[in-house]
Amino acid sequence: MEQVCSECDFDASAVGVGQVAADLGPVAARIAEHLLALPPDVVRHRPGPRVWSPIEYLGHLREAMAFHRWLIERATAEQTPVIPAVDPDASVAAADYRHGDLDDLLGQFARRVARLRETMERLDADLARRTIDLDGRVVEIALVARSALHECHHHDGDIVRAGLG
Repeated sequence: MEQVCSECDFDASAVGVGQVAADLGPVAARIAEHLLALPPDVVRHRPGPRVWSPIEYLGHLREAMAFHRWLIERATAEQTPVIPAVDPDASVAAADYRHGDLDDLLGQFARRVARLRETMERLDADLARRTIDLDGRVVEIALVARSALHECHHHDGDIVRAGLG
């Protein structure tokens, strides 16, 4: 994140990659706690036609953690790799997370967060400044890392709101 998120007020603009790696674990654990506290019917319920169910947010986060790790690995292996945009709505719809097993998805999410954190922990200051071309926008690895943390923080709020709706 380069600035405060207008939807969730999250601001990691000054957070380094090492701190992002440290912060991801507790945020991921909080997401799991919030999901496990929801009744089974609420976990799969979409509170609105354009709002994902809590388990769909989890599926998206599962994918996002792997994607962010892949972006970082590409940027450390190549000079400014070009990465096309992805459509998270299409990906979530194709994966059909609403019919997935919550415990399996939570386990996969936890493992992907752990691998992403390990990848981030290996980055030094020079590597954190390496760049990718993300659909025409050149960004540093440090921003990719902060984006992963923002995704978790932001969608944790979405999960809580969906559970209340």
